Amino acid sequence: MNVNPDKLKNKIYGALYGVAIGDAIGMPTTFMSRDDIKGKYGVVTDFLQAPMEGSVHSKLVRGEYTDDTEMTFMLAQSIASKKLVDPEDISRRLVSWADENNILNTTLIGPSTRKAIISLKSGISYKFTGVGGTTNGCAMKISPVGIFDAFRPDESTVNDVINACMCTHHTAIAISGASAICFAVKSAISGHSNVDDILKSALRGADLGSTLMGNPKISVSSRIREAVSIADKYENFDDYLDSLYNFILKPKGALTEDSVPVALSIFIKSRGNFRDAILMACNLGGDSDTIGAMTGAIAGSYADISNIPENWINTIKVSNKINIEGLGGELFDAMQV
Repeated sequence: MNVNPDKLKNKIYGALYGVAIGDAIGMPTTFMSRDDIKGKYGVVTDFLQAPMEGSVHSKLVRGEYTDDTEMTFMLAQSIASKKLVDPEDISRRLVSWADENNILNTTLIGPSTRKAIISLKSGISYKFTGVGGTTNGCAMKISPVGIFDAFRPDESTVNDVINACMCTHHTAIAISGASAICFAVKSAISGHSNVDDILKSALRGADLGSTLMGNPKISVSSRIREAVSIADKYENFDDYLDSLYNFILKPKGALTEDSVPVALSIFIKSRGNFRDAILMACNLGGDSDTIGAMTGAIAGSYADISNIPENWINTIKVSNKINIEGLGGELFDAMQV
């Protein structure tokens, strides 16, 4: 690996902060419609307090991130510790995290992850607990694999995606969607890609994930192309987001085939501008914390930490539970193995 270590670390920090920022700014608008967001907030331009009632995140405060970021960081910690993507270690950490945070008695996790935790706690092997997991909980946390595998062969990366998601989302559509996000981050972290190259990498990842797992009923790569065509069609911010929201099949769901394509569409529409990408994701509606987290991972790794608003970084530092730069440094060290 012949790269500038400081530049690589800045991209790693950008990816990790990007997840947390996109998640936390998207948190208050999660599962709201476009009309609801416009009626309540006008345009979201910064971190907001979660709605007090009627929200899955009603107990979270301004600037606090959700399970999307916590599970991303948990995966990063596993990779940094084991220096590989170990599905058994990941499953153990998932159960420990759930127990420590009383997660099963909250509304913070998606249905696939909840089902997997319950199964793992009952003694079922991690090799089987992810069967049937089709939602976006795999794609939302996958960016550490894109970081770790930035200079590894593509086939190895898809296998690492499968291992990262095995205990919660071991299905063709989940792996295809997670591979798309992973390959986008991988391409951006490597530092030799423009925005359009990153899209090509995402499409390649989606197709490789499908090939290895068996083609899902809905093609993630086809959905990505359709969502990106919306970015190409509209110049106006509102018109673009209105049309992209209408593209979503299940706005109050957490479908891989919805959130992965719109995250990539938003990244392409922003042309890699981190602030623009995050605000589009968080004003879209639907599963906006997860869409924000995925968009932030890609845009943050592309822009690197030096191009992320400093006030947004400082807000995350106040609310976070770990040293993000320290975790990024551990991932960097693991990449050297």
